[in-house]
Amino acid sequence: MKVLIVTPIHDEIANIAQLAAQLAASSFHPALWVVVDDGSTDGGAQTIPADLPFPTRVIERENGGGLIGGSAFTAWQHGVDHALASGEEFDAIMKLDADVDLPPEYLAAAVETLASDAAVGLVGGVLIGKRDREQVVHVPGPVKLYSTPGYRALDVLPRLVGFDVMDELAIKDAGLRVVVRKDLPFTVRRPIGASQGLVHGRRRNGLVCRWTGYWTPYFALHALRYLFRKPYVIGSVAMVVGYARADDGPYPEHLRAAHAAEQRGKLASASRSPRHWVRETYGVNA
Repeated sequence: MKVLIVTPIHDEIANIAQLAAQLAASSFHPALWVVVDDGSTDGGAQTIPADLPFPTRVIERENGGGLIGGSAFTAWQHGVDHALASGEEFDAIMKLDADVDLPPEYLAAAVETLASDAAVGLVGGVLIGKRDREQVVHVPGPVKLYSTPGYRALDVLPRLVGFDVMDELAIKDAGLRVVVRKDLPFTVRRPIGASQGLVHGRRRNGLVCRWTGYWTPYFALHALRYLFRKPYVIGSVAMVVGYARADDGPYPEHLRAAHAAEQRGKLASASRSPRHWVRETYGVNA
């Protein structure tokens, strides 16, 4: 399969060269890697080696809105549009964040999942580590690998914060499957949502919850869980403030309703068998 990987960066000098080395060491190489320098001031793009074993392009874009406005997603889309404008066709398109620690066999295994089943629109592994572990029933934002039909299903979504929540719902709504490979663990080099500070990240998380249609009881439990993560208490408060001050957001109402329905189903499952639900939702079989 021909895979396009796009990595948006904003002051990622501590990460981007490491990711380049991991991609070079990977057992599967992309047909093209596009790095979108989204208004960086640290010169990180200049640390990418020129002799990588696959085509690489670095393009620049001004960071107009920052992450609270979804700049990471608009930068990713900018890179995808740049690659597709050349007329080259790809079988899969990936968003790969610069701070991901990517195991050598990860890409080959994920791509094989797409190649073996045309009904799969999105595939990804699971984020592990005590600090970062999240539910393993969703593909984490840093490693989104879409099939071409899966990518086309995203046309209904604006590239704003919350995009990496709503993408799964749009893909399912298009009749495609989302596959989470629990046997493909990966880690990240900084806490999720901390690129502009943890408090800012928690406030953004609250806004995303409102925009993506979180069922209110589910959000309350979500915020309660973050009382016990750094920055303790204040992060959870920032999340509630972000949620309370947000409007209903830009995403289609039927997808927001589908998200709330999924969350009601999760809580129903948790109430029937709490231990089984925790193991299936947060456990990693790797």
